[in-house]
Amino acid sequence: MATARAGTVSGPSSKDENAKRALLALENVASVDFAYQPIVSTKTLAVHGFEALARTDATPFASIIDLLEAMQDTSDLQRAESVILDNAIAKFARYEAAGSTRLFCNLDGRLYEGESLSPELMRDLLRPRSLPPGAICLEISERYQLQNWTNLIDLSKQLSACGMHTALDDFGTGMSGLHLLLRVEPNYVKIDQSFINSIATNQRQQAVVSKLCGLAHSLGFQTVAEGVECEEDFRVCRDLGCDFAQGYHIARPTTELGKLTQDYTRCVAQVANAEMEEDVSLWLNKTPPVLASDSLRRLETFFEDHPDMPLAPTVDDTGMLIGVVYEEDFFTYRSSEFGRALMANKASAPLIGTFVRNCPIADATGSVEQILNSYVDTNSARGILLADEGAYVGYLSNHALMRLALDRAVSIARDANPLTQLPGNRAITHKLSELTKAGPETSVAYFDFDHFKAFNDCYGFVMGDRALLMFADQLKDLARRGDIFAAHIGGDDFFLAVEAAPPEAVKVIEGIRTRFASDASSLYSPEDRERGGIVALDRYGSERLFPMLSVSASVLHLPAGMNPCSTEHLEKRLNSGKKQAKRSPDGIAVVALTCC
Repeated sequence: MATARAGTVSGPSSKDENAKRALLALENVASVDFAYQPIVSTKTLAVHGFEALARTDATPFASIIDLLEAMQDTSDLQRAESVILDNAIAKFARYEAAGSTRLFCNLDGRLYEGESLSPELMRDLLRPRSLPPGAICLEISERYQLQNWTNLIDLSKQLSACGMHTALDDFGTGMSGLHLLLRVEPNYVKIDQSFINSIATNQRQQAVVSKLCGLAHSLGFQTVAEGVECEEDFRVCRDLGCDFAQGYHIARPTTELGKLTQDYTRCVAQVANAEMEEDVSLWLNKTPPVLASDSLRRLETFFEDHPDMPLAPTVDDTGMLIGVVYEEDFFTYRSSEFGRALMANKASAPLIGTFVRNCPIADATGSVEQILNSYVDTNSARGILLADEGAYVGYLSNHALMRLALDRAVSIARDANPLTQLPGNRAITHKLSELTKAGPETSVAYFDFDHFKAFNDCYGFVMGDRALLMFADQLKDLARRGDIFAAHIGGDDFFLAVEAAPPEAVKVIEGIRTRFASDASSLYSPEDRERGGIVALDRYGSERLFPMLSVSASVLHLPAGMNPCSTEHLEKRLNSGKKQAKRSPDGIAVVALTCC
């Protein structure tokens, strides 16, 4: 992620030139400067950390990549990387808030082909600056195809054991991304800017990022959206589940420490201010976590004091959640031949961090539905942890999650329409309220039957109910998709919300109208079908033909992100389009979103 510029060193043409170029690179390593770019919470814009970006302006090399590549065939690569890391940490340590935040540093992937960087070296770099291990996150790049996975896996485990963090950088650009997810347990995945740029207007990018965020949380790590360059993209990334973001829209990298701050709320007009739902808070176990740097004696005490906990939530020295230690893992180790003896020897006993494993996590301020969906996606048998901006909040056991699911099911059943069993008006109000706070691009629609009174008067209420159930079943089939919500307002009025761009949403609504018109024709007698409807008296006492059943739809498109409109205003706008839809040749009226 370094910034390239026109260099003054040409490509090597011989072994001698290679050697000279490598020596020149080694001599210039100490001249590399660093700019720092903030990584912020997508919910509050509070700083979570800073990424160190190398600047080679004071060297004859175009970029840090060129400098390191000059040494790729020498034994100096690790020494150069150590100097670069040392300088990045040393400079950042002068920042007044360095001890309470994180520094993200890039690692050259070729280091894993030979002797790997060691946790001892990292501790030696941190110790003179009085920075805790949790203040460092090493980014593993996909730039190079790894051949030796052993060093990388070992280093990742060792860093985690001593409380440091790892991140997969530029995820999605290389060939090893999914392999890395299978082999290592990172704390973060940084989604490459190619998936983020213009995501607000690209539904396919939204689908990929949404699924990736769900996968990340089910595997127990958090996501960072890279290259966020406008507010619209920021909002969509937040609403799709990205935990953190960085990019020019938030702040450009700066080499001046005095320009760094802990609050970047000025870059977004309205920041989400979500709170934990009351039902979640009621069932949340807020047992304090253990520190990764504590001894195993502390872990032993934890399980003795909390016999109902099958796991010990584990945080680093800065309070960030890094995973859990499962009770069965600890007791298996303690009962092993050498486990008890090693625990008694303080000099050789491993720390808690040695046993940390990733655990499924969910956003503590997410809705009950979002938390339950995260739990279902994980297929976890031991509950789920809740975190807020990376910080541990609490633990929901299987029992607690089952009660949440039961309570929510009972609530939905109470509100459901007695005939169609679709969610009712309270659920509709709740859905619209969610859409005004934050959400992906969504289209909402009010459906209203056309010519239903004439049909009901002619064929009776039993057949009228059959028509309503026919339409409700069609909506239920669609609602099995995760991006569609269907409800029954009452009578012959229905509600639909489709998480899609306007053209795609209109196609879904057109499909609903076409299918219902076809299915509803089966409810008529052969004579009425041949006639094209029912001959009956209208409200003025005149005999006329009432066409066969159809539905019209008033549609409102809502952009992604925060919405300034109130729930009441959205309902009024949808109602205003009902008459227009009935007059429209295609039975659909798209109303404008106008907020006072």
